[in-house]
Amino acid sequence: MINPDLKGKTVLVTGANSGIGREISINFAKMGCNIILHYLENEEEAQKIIKTINEYNVKAHPIQANLVNEDELNHLYNKSIELFGSIDVLVNNAAVALFPDNIFETDANSFNSHFNVNTRATLLLINRFVKMHQEQEKKEASIINISTDASQNFPNQISYGASKAAIESYTRSIATEVGHLGITVNCISPGPVQTGYITKDLEEYVLPEIPMNRLGTPKDISDAVIFFASAQSRWITGQVLLVSGGHYI
Repeated sequence: MINPDLKGKTVLVTGANSGIGREISINFAKMGCNIILHYLENEEEAQKIIKTINEYNVKAHPIQANLVNEDELNHLYNKSIELFGSIDVLVNNAAVALFPDNIFETDANSFNSHFNVNTRATLLLINRFVKMHQEQEKKEASIINISTDASQNFPNQISYGASKAAIESYTRSIATEVGHLGITVNCISPGPVQTGYITKDLEEYVLPEIPMNRLGTPKDISDAVIFFASAQSRWITGQVLLVSGGHYI
């Protein structure tokens, strides 16, 4: 990346106090962006990340919200505008993955939990982001959604996978609707990324399915997110990009 041209932009990252979201937030801060760090719980960890972000001489603020609750989702959005005036990049990273999640043991609670956070909250945040863009007569903006490379076929995580497949569909449809506004809408679909949940046994099981023969890292994903927000991707929209080391290609 020669010059992503992101300095001074404001980025809202959901689910940002751990794993991939944490890395995305810090990576944008390195690019000179101001960061709105959304988190559900663990304020202490969120403050640690803010401290790290502040080392890059940018503005950052943590906001707690349960995205299932529309009032709290609205608070996240309204507080972000109050603090920063505008948002240039929206990264929908927050997600729920519950177990068991198979057809034999599923229930309404599993369905609702996955779709309320992974899909509904993503849609509502995009809705508010696009309206803000119109009201402020902004010329350009970026939306990056986070899916999974197994969204089309995820046995034993069926509602999680389906909720992510819906995000990919929204990505394409919304990109078509908002392109004339200068908004790009793209999606990253990560493969197996080590954020602490992959055991040694699971790693040994999945590695033969990854042509590059290693697990992904949060930085692998955050670098792709940076690209979709950068000046270099200004004519790329409606894309679902597998960042998976060749897994599920």
